[in-house]
Amino acid sequence: MPTAKIHVHEGRYDEERLAKLGEAIQAALEAALKVPPEDYYRIIHVLPRNRFVHTPSFLGLTYSEDFILLELTFIVGRPKETRLMLLKELNERVVVATGISPDDLNVLIYELPGENISFGRGVAQRAHISAGG
Repeated sequence: MPTAKIHVHEGRYDEERLAKLGEAIQAALEAALKVPPEDYYRIIHVLPRNRFVHTPSFLGLTYSEDFILLELTFIVGRPKETRLMLLKELNERVVVATGISPDDLNVLIYELPGENISFGRGVAQRAHISAGG
């Protein structure tokens, strides 16, 4: 179920590089979260410079035109250690696949209780997985 929203600068990522990026994200999700290979949802936003505005540096990191903002949403319940491992896996795999600097991947993780997600038919198929128990 993980949904990946990928934000990149226009002119920096052609179709081949975007495909490699998506494959690297999926491989990290499979390795760290144990999601099955057929479980993926990706939304890719290729934005002009004036629509994807960010600081050139933060916390000692320096961002280039290859900067990627990756938003991941999935069902709550994984331990902190697993989420930290996912961040590491994502960075390692995306850097290798796309040739970006390790500084250029910014990841935001959003976790939702199962009752807040429907995979179709208006049914919360994972309602039994909840933040509150």
